[in-house]
Amino acid sequence: MKLAVALGLVLGLSLAFVSPYRQTGSHNKYRYVIQTSKNRAEVRSILKWIQFQRFDLAGVNWNTGEIEVIADDIGLEKIHQTKLPGFIKKKQGPLQIDSTPDARYLNPQKVEDRLKAISAQFKNLTSLQKIGVSHEGRPVWALLISSTPNMQSPEYLAKPTLLVDGMHHAREVMTSEIVMDYADVILGAAVRRVPRALEVINKWNIWIVPMLNVDGNAIVWSKDSWWRKNAWKNRGEVTGVDLNRNYAYKWADCNGSSPSPSDDTYRGQNAGSEPESQGLMGLMQAIQPTAYLSYHSYGELILYPYGCDGILTGENLLHEKVARDLANILPSDAGGNRYRSGTPWQILYSVDGDSMSYAFSQFGSLSMTFEVNQEFQPPYELKAPTLEKHRKAWAAFLEKAESQLLTLKVTNQQGQSVPAQIGISNISRTSNEKVLQTNKGGVFNKVLLPGVYQFEIRSQDGKAQRLEVRMDQKPQSIHVILK
Repeated sequence: MKLAVALGLVLGLSLAFVSPYRQTGSHNKYRYVIQTSKNRAEVRSILKWIQFQRFDLAGVNWNTGEIEVIADDIGLEKIHQTKLPGFIKKKQGPLQIDSTPDARYLNPQKVEDRLKAISAQFKNLTSLQKIGVSHEGRPVWALLISSTPNMQSPEYLAKPTLLVDGMHHAREVMTSEIVMDYADVILGAAVRRVPRALEVINKWNIWIVPMLNVDGNAIVWSKDSWWRKNAWKNRGEVTGVDLNRNYAYKWADCNGSSPSPSDDTYRGQNAGSEPESQGLMGLMQAIQPTAYLSYHSYGELILYPYGCDGILTGENLLHEKVARDLANILPSDAGGNRYRSGTPWQILYSVDGDSMSYAFSQFGSLSMTFEVNQEFQPPYELKAPTLEKHRKAWAAFLEKAESQLLTLKVTNQQGQSVPAQIGISNISRTSNEKVLQTNKGGVFNKVLLPGVYQFEIRSQDGKAQRLEVRMDQKPQSIHVILK
């Protein structure tokens, strides 16, 4: 307690009297590791200070107490002046920003070619959609994997939907590999008639977006291997927007992003300003995901909503339990430890305008972010073990969602589908979440903890029905007829 209080005083003074640090292009950049005592309060306080100062926070390793920061010599002097209760363990650099990742990793063209090849090979089980076009004219692709790939069909609309994306941040090369692996694993197993794979594509609509930030990743390969943002231009110069601070929920709401275009967490000129985030939000609106996974790096963490300090969702117990169970089956790359779970503000720092919070707030999705590995561009030899352990994790995620899934089918007396609003009186709406709704087929899918729930189903013409549902760790499907 004394350590936390003393640290709070030190960092409180820093926040009150020292303006945020700004990196400049005229100085070399280095990687610094700040070694802490691993005290939870100490690490969180240092992370908050780093966030306020707008350093490029590369990652945190909670198992070792190490915090990695990317900064120039002026930034290092700022750290020393503040007298943080840690020490510089390692200094690496200057960074060779013109170096490139291992050429075997995916780039935008490889992703596009691979998705088109999969779509051509599995015409009856996939649908490839262009969900946006980047600032530099590159397409952003989404692939549907389902035994019913016609989005307008009653069979498609009857199913729950999982949405998975990778590479919001350009330098996080492993994330696209993991998301692309979904297609390879599920479709490959379906061809071999593996029972579980057939069951998955018969029960679920699975959408994957392997590379959202196509322009940013092109910059990683051509100019700056440490680039994070997209390719938005400010006065003719590419400065970029952090796509995972640009979504239209809690945008610029809690100091979880930066208003300055020069910062790595710049949130954009307004909510949803970027074509990439617009594309993903548009896809979400069209498919209303029951569950959502977003892959990032690094830190070996499982995060769940919300990002803003002190705010929990009305379904925090569900997210907390699922995330903890998944973290326990994910070993660290270094071995001997497991992933950690929590909200961003609990184990990292405040985040606003993020995709995970958007998905939950708009659709009630079971939403999580996986922070993988312990560096942005790990050796390519780490790809195989990373994919292997995350296959187990996302398979477990699907199984948990399935086992606790409630499906409501709403019709009129003639059996016609009825779009309706869904109210759940004993799940609190803590932060202006959108009212839940059925999809175009009159179907509502929701993952719920065991317990008794009070529903009100109301159509646009005012017809309503109240319903009590008991969930007992098994899926349920209920036909609701509005009279």
